[in-house]
Amino acid sequence: MKKLPDAVKWIIIAAVLAAMAYLMFAVNDRASRVKMPEPDDTFGIYHSASSEN
Repeated sequence: MKKLPDAVKWIIIAAVLAAMAYLMFAVNDRASRVKMPEPDDTFGIYHSASSEN
C-alpha cells in the first residue's frame, strides 16, 4: 500500500465503503420483508394500556 498513489488509495477506500453501504441496505431491505411472529406472552411480561396494576 505504501507504493500506491494517494488517489488510488482513496478510490479503494470509497469502493469499500460503497460496497459496505450496498450490503447494509440489501440486508435491511431483506429484513424488512420478513414477517415477525406475534409476541409470546408466556411469562406475562407484556402489558396493555388498559391493564390495572
